[in-house]
Amino acid sequence: MADMGAHPNRRPLLALVLLSPIIAEMLSGSTPPLEWLNPIAALLLIWLYGAGVLVMRETAVRWKTGWPSILLLGAAYGIIEEGLAVKSFFDPGWMDLGTLAWYGRWFDVNWVWAVWLTIYHAVVSIAIPIFLMEWIWRRTRGIPLTSRRGYITAIALLAGATVFINVLLTPYRPSIWHLLGAAAAVAFLVWAAKKYAGGLWARLPSRRLPRSPRVYALAGFGFLMGSFLLYGGGPFFGIIPIITVLEGAAVLVGVMLLVRCTSDDPSRWALQRFAFVAGAMGFLIVLAAFLELAGWRGMGIVGAGFAYLMVRWYRRAPCVAAYEPRPAADPALVHETDSVSASGSAR
Repeated sequence: MADMGAHPNRRPLLALVLLSPIIAEMLSGSTPPLEWLNPIAALLLIWLYGAGVLVMRETAVRWKTGWPSILLLGAAYGIIEEGLAVKSFFDPGWMDLGTLAWYGRWFDVNWVWAVWLTIYHAVVSIAIPIFLMEWIWRRTRGIPLTSRRGYITAIALLAGATVFINVLLTPYRPSIWHLLGAAAAVAFLVWAAKKYAGGLWARLPSRRLPRSPRVYALAGFGFLMGSFLLYGGGPFFGIIPIITVLEGAAVLVGVMLLVRCTSDDPSRWALQRFAFVAGAMGFLIVLAAFLELAGWRGMGIVGAGFAYLMVRWYRRAPCVAAYEPRPAADPALVHETDSVSASGSAR
């Protein structure tokens, strides 16, 4: 790595910064491939998502709080993007809302949309890119990718992107109380991520579950598909907004209980974790294929590209061999950042 100049983590850092917007925006169809030909739009997405995923990952690593903290910080990022930057949580005319412009809108807040997008960003925009980056570059687990100066710069970039988009790119103006409420929610999630995420996660019941990776792949696929159907379907599946939110919460809790069992011995459950992520990515890949058939040009290529990458990463990533059962433990796994104790400390 010495030949890479001043930054020894240039490759994983670049991969992380690019994976977040490409998965969350391009693969999902929110910003189709042809729109990425506009360099200004592409740079803006990389600015916002890249800074966001880097800040959340580096914060969790510095706090040594692990994956439960990353998910809460990812939810905080979702509120930063959708509540403070683009303000889709409050704008009834936001282009992607559909029926959610009126279904679940109360006190000028799109509540069903807000819950859905908070979960979406926590998983798809933050957790999955971090997992994939650390799967490819195993040595990065539990260690910072940036210096302290780089970390502060990333925070400044995220704040700058938020203000820039809020003031110059999105004309809707919610009340100051709405913005303060969103900011308070971000502060609360960050506080909870540092103080309580690990402890609460450790208290979740952990039972013996099937070890077959197929179960976890189906769970990842079903989780993301269920989120899209339940929240996006709105009145069709929920009838009233509170039922929609409760249905989504039930799916989320079920997935949390399934994934919880992989925290006690991360090295033995690594393939199951990858399978869960691959299942969630699989839903986005299938969605991309349908969008291509619906006329969204380029989505099929993006989906096929990610399908190839997921297979390649599973078969050829250095960590696959290390995670297969063996008599002696791999010392490199001591850097696993999961929080498995009631105090929230990472291994």
